[in-house]
Amino acid sequence: MSGRKIIPFIWLGLCVFTLLFSMSTCSDSKQGKTDTAFFLNLQDTVDYVGIATCRECHADHYHTFIETGMGSSFGEASAGRSKAVWNNVKPVYDAKKDLYYLPFSAGGKYFIREYRLKNGDTTHSRTEQITHIVGSGHHTNSHFWRDGDYWFQAPLTFYTQSGKWDLPPGYETTNTGFSRKIDVECMSCHNGMPKVEEGSINKFTHTPQGIDCERCHGPGELHVAEKRKGIIVDVNKMADRTIVNPSRLPWKLQVDICQRCHLQGNNVLKPGKKFTDFRPGMHLDSIFEIYMPIHENGKAFYMAGHAERLQMSKCFNVSNKEGGKLNLTCITCHNPHVSVRKTNTELFNKACNNCHSPGGNAAKLNCRAPAHEIQKAGNNCVGCHMPKSGTADIPHVTVHDHYIRKPAAQNQLNPGKPVGLYSVNQRSPKPAMQLQAYLTWFEKFDANPVYLNQAGKLLDNGNKEQEVHYHYAHGQWDKIIAISTELNSAEISAWTAYRTAKAYDKRMKTENAAEWYRTAVEKMPLQADFAAELGNVLIRLKRFSEAIDILSQTLKQQSKHELALLNLGVAEWLNGNSGKALVHLKKVVSLFPDNENARLYLAEIYLKVGNKDLARMQLNEALRIQPANREAKELLQRL
Repeated sequence: MSGRKIIPFIWLGLCVFTLLFSMSTCSDSKQGKTDTAFFLNLQDTVDYVGIATCRECHADHYHTFIETGMGSSFGEASAGRSKAVWNNVKPVYDAKKDLYYLPFSAGGKYFIREYRLKNGDTTHSRTEQITHIVGSGHHTNSHFWRDGDYWFQAPLTFYTQSGKWDLPPGYETTNTGFSRKIDVECMSCHNGMPKVEEGSINKFTHTPQGIDCERCHGPGELHVAEKRKGIIVDVNKMADRTIVNPSRLPWKLQVDICQRCHLQGNNVLKPGKKFTDFRPGMHLDSIFEIYMPIHENGKAFYMAGHAERLQMSKCFNVSNKEGGKLNLTCITCHNPHVSVRKTNTELFNKACNNCHSPGGNAAKLNCRAPAHEIQKAGNNCVGCHMPKSGTADIPHVTVHDHYIRKPAAQNQLNPGKPVGLYSVNQRSPKPAMQLQAYLTWFEKFDANPVYLNQAGKLLDNGNKEQEVHYHYAHGQWDKIIAISTELNSAEISAWTAYRTAKAYDKRMKTENAAEWYRTAVEKMPLQADFAAELGNVLIRLKRFSEAIDILSQTLKQQSKHELALLNLGVAEWLNGNSGKALVHLKKVVSLFPDNENARLYLAEIYLKVGNKDLARMQLNEALRIQPANREAKELLQRL
């Protein structure tokens, strides 16, 4: 949504930021340079088996891993999962929305209540049950609720380091209430490999209970099948090709495993790719490229940028460019099978001293600080050279900066105005990818004109879908309509069909809009937003029965969809069913108290049945939401 900060919606155990660990060197030197074709489970025909299956043979790793930030990253809401204080807490107040948020538990279940007060009286109240908790609690717990099988983020996060509840990151600028969708991009970083139902954004058919073994080792179906047949490989002598062992990968592919999630930014998929296509051992940029803003004063320090920050370090670049005794990657310091909270300082220091000590790769670069300062710091290399800091995007949290450097350097938390985007994991991005990055950054994170201006410089008139996207961001409806004659509805994406429909809709060409909305719905039948817009157009075409059918089917899937509820209420009202209309419209304002249109339609219905007091109340509410509403003013004058 426009105006939202670039943030990870939820936070895991940030200190553990690699996906496999082996302190041993590969005994087969040839496999130390394994390419993406070596491990057989990279094929998309190999399926995932789940952490319980891995546990059958690897119980020792299982029991330590589930205590890590990754292993405890996601699960059903329970006392054991939550690190938050749920009862007798002060509600969080959003002054922009004039809404309070209160967490509480009852009967072993967890809830978040949204409410509004006027002169001490409650004028709005909505409560949703929290079904799942995201984040290990090392830094935060965020919370999911479900509308049927559709997943959403709730508007409260518990910040464990400061021990306080507050709005989730991004809500301070754009509070979407209970409506922030959890899509596969989000879920696939903060959990094991999920499955989203085809034709939807946030309807999941399978959600694991936390990041699991296969996020690091790849899908285990082939590996398990061979072991159950008794086919055992002596991994001390050779690689087991049925399962990825990241310690046998070249350093770039090792780091790609980690930066699949620990590299923050705008993830732009390659054509034909999905976020679930990436498997350990692949090149990450073969699936998607990651873009971040560059500002007039440089790069900001963001929370989930561990992989990029490490690769900015001289230690990293010298080690991996010159190939000394030990290539420096994430697993040089981190054992992802063991919680970082159980990894003592000495182990981290040892990783530093492997190079920065007599006989090490960097023997001439020993710590130059005075001995008394080193002693005062507890001989803690990390404390000085990777200090904790706040970040530019997540409040109430500090995290170690993985940019290894001299202590005098300061993190950039307020980098100034944005000047453009850069690709973090692709040195030579193609213009089409850059253009997509600028357009989606503008739409999702920051509606700053600088991003559209840069997009305009990259516009390739040969790509009609990108042209539509560009003109849609600009609100240039006539240009989209002109392009639409060259579009093949069978070949374009659902989003291009939707944007084309919007252009016709804005120009009051309702029949054309209905055609394109229907195309979008056919391509993504479980995307409720598209169906709600189609229902709206059908109402204006006076095809009420058709609109009622489509909207009713949509609400069977997702019963609290704001626009679908509103349009169904309007369709029933115009179709002569005022009783049904009241039910739907009253549900809209009970869930979304600032829906101005629902208030106006309710006022019309109450006026028709002669209830002037209720009509007046709804009109006053409409004017509270939008004081300049002419229709509400005129109706009030008539009363």
